[in-house]
Amino acid sequence: MINPKILLKAPALLVAAAIWVLSSRSTLPPLEGVLGFDKFQHATTYLALAVTIALWFSPAQWRSYRLRTFLLIVLISSLYGAIDEVHQFYVPNRDCNVGDWAADTLGSLLGATAALLVGRRTDGGE
Repeated sequence: MINPKILLKAPALLVAAAIWVLSSRSTLPPLEGVLGFDKFQHATTYLALAVTIALWFSPAQWRSYRLRTFLLIVLISSLYGAIDEVHQFYVPNRDCNVGDWAADTLGSLLGATAALLVGRRTDGGE
């Protein structure tokens, strides 16, 4: 039987792998984004990454080190966004875009905030 702790780590790895695979493509299907704004797609993708990274931390760690855990999730997912932007610099027809990284970081903040709020609700609002 698979260890439940391993199962909680799998979603973040799958999201990170999907980001990397899509970033490795020279062309992507044209997506207009919300009102033509692709930054929304960056933010929602990294929101998902941050939420799945939050699953790596135990409820006890969230209770004892709430702010540190929150910041660590934002740091990990935002750093992955920065690495991905540098990676895209080397992919033909792609570029390294600080605006995309800012949207990734915003999504990371939103995802970590969502995880924090859900954790507070399940902890009884401590």
